[in-house]
Amino acid sequence: MYKIKEYLTTVLRSWKFIALCGFGLAFILLALNFKKPSLYKADLNFMLNEEEGASLGGITAILGQFGLGGAASESNLDKIMELSKTRIIAQSALFTKTDFEGRTDFLANHLIAKLDENEQWKDKGLFGFGKDDELSLDDFRFSHDSFPSFTILENKALKKLHMHMVGKDYSGGAFSSDYSELSSIMKFSVTTPDPALSISIVNQLFDKLSDFYIGKSAEKQQKDFDLIKTKYDSITSALDATMYAISKFEDRHQGLVRKQDAYQLKKLKTEEFKLGTMLAEVEKQYQITQLTLESKDAYIQAIDKPLLPLKPVNKGKIYYFLLGGLLGGIFSITYVLIKKMFADIMA
Repeated sequence: MYKIKEYLTTVLRSWKFIALCGFGLAFILLALNFKKPSLYKADLNFMLNEEEGASLGGITAILGQFGLGGAASESNLDKIMELSKTRIIAQSALFTKTDFEGRTDFLANHLIAKLDENEQWKDKGLFGFGKDDELSLDDFRFSHDSFPSFTILENKALKKLHMHMVGKDYSGGAFSSDYSELSSIMKFSVTTPDPALSISIVNQLFDKLSDFYIGKSAEKQQKDFDLIKTKYDSITSALDATMYAISKFEDRHQGLVRKQDAYQLKKLKTEEFKLGTMLAEVEKQYQITQLTLESKDAYIQAIDKPLLPLKPVNKGKIYYFLLGGLLGGIFSITYVLIKKMFADIMA
């Protein structure tokens, strides 16, 4: 008990040193984080409409009877997560023109402007060293969205934006995606220095991914529909021509008596019956494939979209000041106690 009081007294006598260390580290952490901008995270939740896919099971089975389509493929959540981080989705979203802060421009340029304000866009290098190449992105802005005709400088800017969004090795970027294995609910998140910009980008990413995924999912149904429609139109035209030939034949051969004329008429009517039967079967296929194609339109559904206002996700300046003071106090007290223990041992 005496030793505890002795150590406590030593700590109290060193209050000036402890306070100096606490305030010193507090101001250091505050200075290091003083210029860090506030970051705003926009979350968007969505799901695959699995009930829609289940309702198509019967249609797919009927299509199989006609040799079209096959078993309905199961939704691959990992595939959607990987697709969301590809450059084709990012550039489709970022090169959408949006009105932001009174200026209509690509989302890519709005994002670059915010990064430029916070000194996160310009090439960093000490006296020119450490840069990947001599192409400078200082004051760079995109002027068009014709990707095949991009210059090397524009490609570099595009790749840098994509890297900023998804991060190195697809982690730690401004964009993240995840899903719940229990509920299969998926989530997109975008973090930028501006809340409205975060919301605009995450909404565009969802829209572009949804369009891309639905388009690819419905590609097979579209091919089936186009094939059947071609058959349907061809049979309809042939049937109309045959019916017209029968009418024309009967008009010219009223009260026919020759067997060869009767044979010709019978042949035309047989062709009419055959084409009519074929048209009825193709009509079923046509209606089924059309329904299947139309049912793909609402396959991905948003659940919750982000709304203003958004709260900053990073810590404020007061937090770093208090953290510095706490750490400085702990370190200085530890130093005083260790110094006291060492002095007692030497004594």
